[in-house]
Amino acid sequence: MPPEPPDASTVSGHLQGLARRIRALRERRGLTQEDLAARCGISVSFASLLERGERSPSYETLLQVAAALQLPLWELLRLEDTKDAGVHRLEAFVQGRGLSRVDVDRLLSVAEVMFNAPAPAPATEDLQVVRPEPARCGEPGCEKPVLARSLCAAHYHRERRRKAASPGTGGT
Repeated sequence: MPPEPPDASTVSGHLQGLARRIRALRERRGLTQEDLAARCGISVSFASLLERGERSPSYETLLQVAAALQLPLWELLRLEDTKDAGVHRLEAFVQGRGLSRVDVDRLLSVAEVMFNAPAPAPATEDLQVVRPEPARCGEPGCEKPVLARSLCAAHYHRERRRKAASPGTGGT
């Protein structure tokens, strides 16, 4: 029994994925739609329709687009894998806000902290990433990180219990 043809929503989803991929690859290469259209021998309006997923390109057009983007056809047609799932959104965020390299490095530093990985070195040598040393407990000989009032968790809770047990402190 031959396989069933894909339904319209599947085809539309693949076409939208191809459209996003063409646009992202074009932008990564610093090309305008006009540049892409000229390299492919198509109109600018057709290039725009391709990037919006509103037109299905012919095989010949796919070959021209792949050549214009300087990559093999299979690379243009590959399905977005999970490793690349959000890359186009991050690129659009950075480009949409006109972030500089320093801004991107700062954004990555925040992401690194969020996901508990060491931050990358800055992109330029004239910048230094300064990470303050974490505060240490004020009790002599204790080097544990501070929880509150310049004390580590153990010393802080011990001090609270001592104050609560002392007469005349009001339990605070």
